[in-house]
Amino acid sequence: MLTDSRVVSLPLEVPIIDVHSFHAFSQAILLTQREKSLPWIVSNYIHIFGVPQFDKGNFIHLTTSSLFNSLPYSFVSKLHTDQLHSWFPDCIEFFIDCLNKGQYLAIALDEYYIPGMNSYEKFHLTHHILVHGYDRDQRVFKIAGFFAKPPVFNVDQSLSFDLFQEALNHAGPVPQRVSQTLEIIQFPYHALNVPAVEFDISLITRSLEEHLLSKPLTEVNPKRIDYWFGLRAYDLLILFLELEREQGKPIIHMKALQTLMNHKKMMIERVVYLFKTNCLTDTRYISMAETLLRKTMIVHQLCVKQRIAQDASNIARAIHCIEELKTYEKQFLEGLLDELRRVN
Repeated sequence: MLTDSRVVSLPLEVPIIDVHSFHAFSQAILLTQREKSLPWIVSNYIHIFGVPQFDKGNFIHLTTSSLFNSLPYSFVSKLHTDQLHSWFPDCIEFFIDCLNKGQYLAIALDEYYIPGMNSYEKFHLTHHILVHGYDRDQRVFKIAGFFAKPPVFNVDQSLSFDLFQEALNHAGPVPQRVSQTLEIIQFPYHALNVPAVEFDISLITRSLEEHLLSKPLTEVNPKRIDYWFGLRAYDLLILFLELEREQGKPIIHMKALQTLMNHKKMMIERVVYLFKTNCLTDTRYISMAETLLRKTMIVHQLCVKQRIAQDASNIARAIHCIEELKTYEKQFLEGLLDELRRVN
């Protein structure tokens, strides 16, 4: 942490999962303590699921919780924004005080007032950002979020105190999560009742097998029983691409494809970690994981191409590539599981 009482900059790293706000925020924080956090990170982000009830095109998700209070070595305090406005009419000093204590702050703001955001001075859109520093002399906060068009995760972006207050005052509700809550994250948090994360190869093996077999994970959220888990999510992607072809217009949100690419990047990180910890001895699986990412990127590129120039052949090629990807990932997982059982 950089601090001289006039300037504070809490550290953030480049997240592996960078397409969803809270996954990106969480990993950017966790990876500042890479050795401590990696056992937890590689043991999660294994499962994916597809939502057959079409939800604005973004229908593929990671099953790992994006809630801050599920992160290891962290302590999260929450304050409803009604209380924030009531107790701190000018909340600038409150945020500064939290940052001085080494606490990150996640809150939903109106992006209309945030320079660099796609909606800046164009339209009102409430979305979450992560505050990780300030410069008192320049009167700015340092924030992380999704900037530019298309939105890309970035950190250390300046937002003046005045515009921050405007963005907070005009923030509306976000229905998909408790957006009316300021979350204050302390990381790393050291206390006797905070358990150490023990690396468990059996958990990874079991999770990889569940992903391979498309087993539904309903123990956390029973409503997920109708979702399409694991490799079966590719079948749902094909169905929606066929629907695109029938309707003659793009309907799949690119975040669904970006989630798949993030999933493959995470797989590479996991396999490399397994090799470095001697849980895996065959480097062939690292190159296979990299091939999985390349195959996923080809599908992504074909879907981008379809949005630029409508051509049914793009969809036909994308469907063929998805079928190849699913087959290759199945072979990769079967071989990886055999190797993990043999070595461990």
